[in-house]
Amino acid sequence: MQTKIYEKFKRERIDSYLTSIHSDYSRSYFQKLIDKQKVFVNDKVVMSSYMLKYGDVVAFEFDEKAKSQIQPEKIQFDIIHEDDDIIVINKRSGIVVHPSCGHASGTLLNALVAYSNGTYNPYLVHRLDKDTSGVIVFAKNEKAKISISKQFQKRAIKKIYYAAVKGTLIESRGRIEAPIGRSQQNRKLMSVNPFAKKMAITEFDVIARKTEYTLLKIRIITGRTHQIRSHMKYINHPIIGDRQYGGPETICENHYNRQMLHSHNITLTHPKTSKTVSFSAELPDDMKEIFKI
Repeated sequence: MQTKIYEKFKRERIDSYLTSIHSDYSRSYFQKLIDKQKVFVNDKVVMSSYMLKYGDVVAFEFDEKAKSQIQPEKIQFDIIHEDDDIIVINKRSGIVVHPSCGHASGTLLNALVAYSNGTYNPYLVHRLDKDTSGVIVFAKNEKAKISISKQFQKRAIKKIYYAAVKGTLIESRGRIEAPIGRSQQNRKLMSVNPFAKKMAITEFDVIARKTEYTLLKIRIITGRTHQIRSHMKYINHPIIGDRQYGGPETICENHYNRQMLHSHNITLTHPKTSKTVSFSAELPDDMKEIFKI
């Protein structure tokens, strides 16, 4: 497989770039591929730390043997929609989407490999955090994966979230435009900081104002890691239950042990029919109570 680097990807690490355009594979997968000298830039072997330049030509071959190491596990999950090209799931809070460092098994991808029973390879085209619930889409073939990935890159996919955040937002609606990067204090977290380079855009509408918190409908224009969580912290209204980003775990005497963030709806162009399709996920029980209006 061969790709040419465009302006927006220059000065990005080769391993990060490959992970961003092939999101069903982990960064560690590509690092191992690079170590095996199976990734080339301008026909030369590079290291994982290589910084891409405009006009670079990246070529590599997938190591299918490595991918097949994802073990099938019988884990129950809720299917919203399924056809020959995509499967849409209502992800429950607490399950990791794909295997990674510290989560080698018990993931949604492990469950899908078992469910598919060898009839197709599930492709991850976007992510949700472990404790975020709601709609997530997987592709069932290479053509569907490429189509949906391109839609994400072009910002053609609409994603709507529900969130409960600390305090009272005075504005009825708002737009946050602030770059997000790795936190300088904790590399596992993201933050708006002077070193952040990737612009992130989040829009919100107030659904209702309650004692001590506000209910929001949120649309993300970009898809950065922990975007909503870090942006809400940035405007001093962290998500309830989101301890990592400063959100209170107790509101109105009720305790919440995960962030009150739910992926409610996703709208995209179907990779085969080219028709606009939209899928929604009902609020989970732990959020239904706080969202009573």
